[in-house]
Amino acid sequence: MCKKEKTKGLAAAALLLSIGQIAAARADDTPACVAKMSEYVAELDQLLSTEIPRFQSDKIGTYRQLNRMHFPFTDCDGDPLLIEASKSRFFRGIGYNPRSRGYIVDFSNGVVRLGFIYHANERRGESNGAGWVDK
Repeated sequence: MCKKEKTKGLAAAALLLSIGQIAAARADDTPACVAKMSEYVAELDQLLSTEIPRFQSDKIGTYRQLNRMHFPFTDCDGDPLLIEASKSRFFRGIGYNPRSRGYIVDFSNGVVRLGFIYHANERRGESNGAGWVDK
């Protein structure tokens, strides 16, 4: 092997090593995500059980603010995150969109509906907004 090939090989090895270290550094933040989801569920349950606004447009902002405070979730495994979300008293279900590989999680107290979407291919959760329940 000539000196030039050896240098290329070392450079390639160094590049692969650095990519592996970057991937490992950001690969899994699941424990922090689960803790953050647990906090979100506790605050959500408290809000949904105490505030039932009766369709006053200015009151929906409280729910939107809660979602802005806690989302997005990044670098999280889906199963632990979805299990933690399902512990809410106001959990209404999880839907799945195979096209986008997204799990849609819904919460509701019968007056307000809110939730989030977990994108499995991106390992990311984002708010799905808040709105009034149609009756």
